[in-house]
Amino acid sequence: MSDTEQVMQDRAEISKLIAAQFRALCWDEETAPDTQALAAAYLPGAQLFASARPAQAQTAETFGTRMKALRDSGKITVFEEKGVGLHIWVAGNVAVAMAGCEMHENRSEVTEDLSAFLLVKNPSGWAIAAQAWDILPSISNAFSASGLTADRFEV
Repeated sequence: MSDTEQVMQDRAEISKLIAAQFRALCWDEETAPDTQALAAAYLPGAQLFASARPAQAQTAETFGTRMKALRDSGKITVFEEKGVGLHIWVAGNVAVAMAGCEMHENRSEVTEDLSAFLLVKNPSGWAIAAQAWDILPSISNAFSASGLTADRFEV
């Protein structure tokens, strides 16, 4: 397999992993978030940094528990993420990905966030080593400012 073919294969695997991670956090009145699928995308001990500042590290399990509690308490009864842009850079066994999403809460409020992923390739495949995200006024504008396009992707 050529280097280009390997990078294309790695990018496809990473794209699938990130989409599954976002999909695990989609829920409604009938379906709970899949916190096990969420945590499975991360290496043990991986750190996540939400948009709140000052930055505080949390595990995927802690984050999943917090998101599930938002649903169970009735604060956010419906949560859906829609992919707005995904850019993946692969170099050997490491990769960085930037993923923009629209977050739809309770079928009314829409916000946009940008997640930065650090990924590593293990013998079993790609895994997320760390993630940080922020709420932005426009993913399209943020990508455009860096010369990137914000093409929709399936979650």
